[in-house]
Amino acid sequence: MKKLVTPFRVGLLVLVAGGFLFGFILFTRKGGLGEDEALQAYAYFRDASGLGPKSRIQIAGLPVGEVESIKLEGTRARVTVRIRRDIPMFEDATLAKRSESLLGDYLLDLNPGTEMAPPLKEGGEIRRVIDVQGMEAVFASLSQITSDIQQVTGALRDVLGGDKGAGSMERIVENLVRVSDAVDLTVRASSERLDAILRNVEGVSSDVRGITASNEQSVNNIVHNIEFITRDTREVLSMVNKLVGSGGEGDLKDSVASLKQTMSRLDRTLANLEDVTTKVKNGEGAVGTLLTDKRLGQKLSESVEDLSDFSSKLTGLQTEVGLQATYLMEQGSSKNMLTLRLAPKPDKYYLLELVDDPRGTTETQYVQANPPSSGEPVVQKQTITKESFKFSAQFAKRYYFTTLRFGIIESTGGVGADFHFFKDHLTLKLDAFNFSVAELRYPRIRASLRAQAFDRLFVVAGMDDVLNDPRRDTNTRRMLAGRDFFFGGGIYFTDDDLKAMLPVLPTP
Repeated sequence: MKKLVTPFRVGLLVLVAGGFLFGFILFTRKGGLGEDEALQAYAYFRDASGLGPKSRIQIAGLPVGEVESIKLEGTRARVTVRIRRDIPMFEDATLAKRSESLLGDYLLDLNPGTEMAPPLKEGGEIRRVIDVQGMEAVFASLSQITSDIQQVTGALRDVLGGDKGAGSMERIVENLVRVSDAVDLTVRASSERLDAILRNVEGVSSDVRGITASNEQSVNNIVHNIEFITRDTREVLSMVNKLVGSGGEGDLKDSVASLKQTMSRLDRTLANLEDVTTKVKNGEGAVGTLLTDKRLGQKLSESVEDLSDFSSKLTGLQTEVGLQATYLMEQGSSKNMLTLRLAPKPDKYYLLELVDDPRGTTETQYVQANPPSSGEPVVQKQTITKESFKFSAQFAKRYYFTTLRFGIIESTGGVGADFHFFKDHLTLKLDAFNFSVAELRYPRIRASLRAQAFDRLFVVAGMDDVLNDPRRDTNTRRMLAGRDFFFGGGIYFTDDDLKAMLPVLPTP
């Protein structure tokens, strides 16, 4: 039995070793990239020397693929390559053959292309190929460079060689020696003079700088005085030319007298001007205080800036005046409204309204009867409904297609929201107010739909007091609360319309 087990173990070991060897050979032949891991493509090279199966393909020095096979097609070599699929390949990709060392080994540098080109398909062709010749091309280039060097050295030998060339070189050297000696003597002889000149120029410039720095105001005054003197002299010369040109003795005396009067007036004017400038310089008077007091000048500058900002906001304020009339079906009467909208910005505005509401205003009064009637309390509660105007004052802010409003709505606190559709041609308005009125069980909710029918004209329809039940005054049958449908329309005017209308309005 032992004689059979030992040969069996040896045979099994040989089979396992052979299997490992066969798998290693297959892996070595296949390479590190399978069909699922790599994209297959091909390219044509005029010279594929130095390339072979498994030659490396790299980007920026990092391997990204390998050469799968090389075969001859016509006069070109078809090189099939495999590139990792995580590298995006495009149809304008480029393969460049490059020498890896002086021993003749080559590799391929890959440029995957740009995203503007279509992606490279499986088995597609890489059309951009850069061939690099072998060592023969390098040696040919070196041979060409050597021949050029030989031509240059031959030309130098013809020029400088022989007795004639040697004599020319000697003369050139002698001339250079004489020139350098002359320059040296000139510099040595003139160095002291140049130093003295530079010291003098430096002293003069320092003196001038000191004078101008310490007397800057005086220098400015001198310059201004010279300007005034030249201007006055020019005027006097022009006047003298006129006098000499007339040629009359009487005219000359009159002109001299007029000149004296002019000079005296000029003296008085200059004296007054000097007095004014002195007071301004000393800070006397409003102008002097303004120029000398920095705090006052800063406050004035800030006031001017604030006034400018206020004027810019005022001029940029957009105004809109509107009139609206609606008919209340349950009430059987109309409701009128005058609207003023002030918009400092396109997304923000202030809304003021004067409302004539047929429901009127309900007031509660307590009347004390003295003496009271039989069976009646001393203090009696009376509820009075009377017609009166109501007002609204709201602040509105728009966010995208929604406008939120809050403030006073028809003489009570309230909030509202507007939803805009179709470039603001259709608006859904919701208002909630009368939160604390004892006569109403729920707050007064109003929903309306406004449509921009024509330019500056609109129509409106909706429901008022949606939540409360109908309730009327027993005497006047006036509707005090409850749902009521309404419809109507209105018109509004903008700044441009008002500017066009104001000039034609009659004035008292």
